[in-house]
Amino acid sequence: MFTDAGFTTTTESRLDDHGASRRVDRDRELIEALRHRDPDAAEHLLDVYGGRAYRLAVRIIRAHDDAEEVVQDALLTVVRKIDSFRGDAAFGSWLYRIVANAAYQKMRGWRRRQGEISTDAFPGLLSDGARNAGRPGDWA
Repeated sequence: MFTDAGFTTTTESRLDDHGASRRVDRDRELIEALRHRDPDAAEHLLDVYGGRAYRLAVRIIRAHDDAEEVVQDALLTVVRKIDSFRGDAAFGSWLYRIVANAAYQKMRGWRRRQGEISTDAFPGLLSDGARNAGRPGDWA
């Protein structure tokens, strides 16, 4: 059991109406605090999940500075989108999926930029003379 700033984190199982074991999300109090926009909830979210989220992001993108940015963006997304968490899976699984998606999105952005040609690669391409040489379609 973990208690910090009024939040309790435990793992427990309960029986549903049919006698089957049902997992109760250990982060129920954190989820409710996030939904109620409790100012301490975001800090607690970072304390509980920040390190693991960071390690996941580093494993995916292999760049420490970018991993920090990914985690920051992902945790902000979790805070903003907490009302969309349905509880079908554990909260941690939902959060890690958001982190992984943010990391993959960051990598896709890198690949797109690698395909772009920098104007620095061709110094004379956009010189004043080249810009004023003619109108589009006038290639003479």
